[in-house]
Amino acid sequence: MNSIFKIKFIDCKEEDLLNIGFDKSYIKKGYERHVYKSLKISSLNCAQANIIKQTAISVGCDCAVHREVITGKVESSDCIITASINQYKKISEKLKHQPFKLQILSQMIESLITEPKTPIFIRDKQITYNKTPIIMGILNVTPDSFSDGGQYNTEKEAIKHFEELVESGADIIDIGGESTRPYSQKTPVEEEIKRIIPIIKAIREKDKQTIISVDTRNSKTAKAALETGADIINDISSLEWDKKMLEVIKNFGCPIILCHSSDTPDKMQNRTEYTDVVDDIINFFVQKIKYLKQQGISTQNIILDPGIGFGKTTEQNFEILKRIEEFKSLGCPILVGHSRKRFIQDRLNTKENIDLDKATVIISEYLTNKGVDIIRVHNVKEHKISKILNNSLF
Repeated sequence: MNSIFKIKFIDCKEEDLLNIGFDKSYIKKGYERHVYKSLKISSLNCAQANIIKQTAISVGCDCAVHREVITGKVESSDCIITASINQYKKISEKLKHQPFKLQILSQMIESLITEPKTPIFIRDKQITYNKTPIIMGILNVTPDSFSDGGQYNTEKEAIKHFEELVESGADIIDIGGESTRPYSQKTPVEEEIKRIIPIIKAIREKDKQTIISVDTRNSKTAKAALETGADIINDISSLEWDKKMLEVIKNFGCPIILCHSSDTPDKMQNRTEYTDVVDDIINFFVQKIKYLKQQGISTQNIILDPGIGFGKTTEQNFEILKRIEEFKSLGCPILVGHSRKRFIQDRLNTKENIDLDKATVIISEYLTNKGVDIIRVHNVKEHKISKILNNSLF
């Protein structure tokens, strides 16, 4: 008589171990031994690849490299390691003592497997990163934003929507006074300031605790916003548009959100060619982080946004989402702004917000499972309901 077995692959979590009666006192170490992740490291020279492969083998796992690495007939090779968290810790420790800049790789691996992230302190407030992502609610005080342009461009309407977002459970409110949708033209700085500053001032008269982010690429707007009570600057140009923005960030010591974009909003959708969209964005951020650290800005104050919809095709946007975990190697909090965007419209063939919000929540749940730190969305209430269901029912 044949036996019938039930088998399946799972992404092992701590609760899975507890559910089979695993020893609670050993849960953390047990989790580290049972959770396996694949790590891809790109553009290694042959010496680096050989050392990494041998190091992986020495801790009981393997590392795939180019077949000619051993002969030196190739200039470079990528490698893929599949190991448990516990094995990655051992690999990281061994690489600390290796040449060819592998000490740097050791630190990067360590940052990937170390949780939780250090909280960001903003004045007398605090952002704490944990397994549930922070929800950033969108408040556009513009006449022409792609989803809600013109809905909240009076002070009364903006304040009302701010209060609705907070009441719905938003952790951060991101206020924008310039539309940066594809093909949009720049807004004069004076007009942007005129739209944003009275809103922040009115908010701060009633609410001094809610964290406010300002979506701007202009240093004058950023400075005025921070002086009025804003806490974070969200620069879709990653400090490229206005070179004085860096000085403002340094002077206020505030967190900065760096968003990847292939060009300015009016041109970005004409520049969607990448060698590898994820690798190219990561390389962009590596250089940005290196530069900002040289300028005295802590990685604790750098938040990275891969820029969904900013100079990417629909397929490229989905590729970024599928590979979002790769951005963790950078050691900074990850923000994703996918809400109601064109790539969802294209895939669903609809522009109805009710349908786009449902799809946005589904993507947000996926991003939550992938460890994304902040999600930037229009419909906060739907996301809070989703989080409550996830935390209580599953």
